[in-house]
Amino acid sequence: MIAKKTALNKSAFIRSQPAAMSTAEVIASGKAQGLKISSSLVYMVRGRAGAKAPKKAAAKNVAAIVAPKPIESKAAFVRSRSHLSPKEIVEDAKGAGLKLDVGYVYNVRGTAKASAKTKVMRQAARTVRTAGAVARPISTSSKAEDLLKALGAELGLGRAIEILAGERARVRAVLGAS
Repeated sequence: MIAKKTALNKSAFIRSQPAAMSTAEVIASGKAQGLKISSSLVYMVRGRAGAKAPKKAAAKNVAAIVAPKPIESKAAFVRSRSHLSPKEIVEDAKGAGLKLDVGYVYNVRGTAKASAKTKVMRQAARTVRTAGAVARPISTSSKAEDLLKALGAELGLGRAIEILAGERARVRAVLGAS
């Protein structure tokens, strides 16, 4: 016959213990209850449950937890004071608990100007020309040849030859009619 379990389940016992309790303390309290628990079982059960004990180093370092952290980044601090000179910004930063130097202020401001310039250039690149093409006089034969080569590359050689043949026929008709 199978004997009924009257003892407490080890995993349930481990889960019932506070997460702040160390592994050694869980083993000791389990031993007091008559359970033989290994440290690897405690780690496994707590790992699967997601309950992790707080680190002792963090609990001891209360000053690090209470210390206020800067709300904004250094760059945001500089950008928000665009009306001040770089030296004044560095002085304000010292008062706010930030370490800045004048060179950093110039770098942040320069980056902001460069990104604004890039934004304008992108906007200009997006605009579509609405006016038609402007006819330009051909001054040398090499430019005419370059244009002809560009036409062949743009339209394809077959289409460019068709256009040239059509123009040749039109010129012959004008010359033959006169």
